[in-house]
Amino acid sequence: MATQEVTKLKEEIEVLKADIKELSTSLKEATAAKVDKSASKLDIFDNLSMDELKTKLYELKSKGLDEVGEVETKIKNDPFKSIAITFGLGFLAAWLVKK
Repeated sequence: MATQEVTKLKEEIEVLKADIKELSTSLKEATAAKVDKSASKLDIFDNLSMDELKTKLYELKSKGLDEVGEVETKIKNDPFKSIAITFGLGFLAAWLVKK
């Protein structure tokens, strides 16, 4: 009985690892795309006045807050997946610290 539970737990951990890997890959791809897009926009800041820079900074801050809100919405829409990913990351971190 206990070995079946351990086997089932191992299978669930493997599924979590796969989900974490998929999430990590997606996050890397999305981040790389945003960095590339943002890097091309940095050239416009060379010739701006201080007031224009402040305006751009405010816009960037607003965009960042919007992105955080989007992440919160995704977590609220699928809380079990979020909990599973968080648990998996915590488990993986604890396992790595033990080694």
